Amino acid sequence: MTGPDAMKIKNPEHPFHPWKHDHCFGQDQKKPGEARTLVVIALTAGMMVIEIAAGWAFGSMALLADGLHMASHAAALSISAFAYYFARKRAHDRSFTFGTGKVNSLGGFTGAVLLVLLVLMLLLWILLLLRLMLLLLLVLVLLL
Repeated sequence: MTGPDAMKIKNPEHPFHPWKHDHCFGQDQKKPGEARTLVVIALTAGMMVIEIAAGWAFGSMALLADGLHMASHAAALSISAFAYYFARKRAHDRSFTFGTGKVNSLGGFTGAVLLVLLVLMLLLWILLLLRLMLLLLLVLVLLL
């Protein structure tokens, strides 16, 4: 509707009705990145299972640690896959004022924050182990 008719208020309860429009800018369609993300998750999870099983079977701490490392990446990627799904399914939900376009970005950001938190936890664990090793070294030096 264009021209002077566009300015007429159709519903007195919603005075801005003529200016309302949909904020779904293609988020309701499956993106190629979504399918590729699922392939990457499958590859990562598959390698994770193989590495954890091989590390457990052969007593390899390196394979076990790398398998757990792959688990953190699989979790972060799964958050992104869920964000793709959520944004697509809720694309026409009017409770998202400006659409669901930012959900994918927030999913990627959340996955990155998860990985940073895991790194910080590992650093804390390493510092605690170093402190314990220094304490043991001090005890050994004092005893000798």
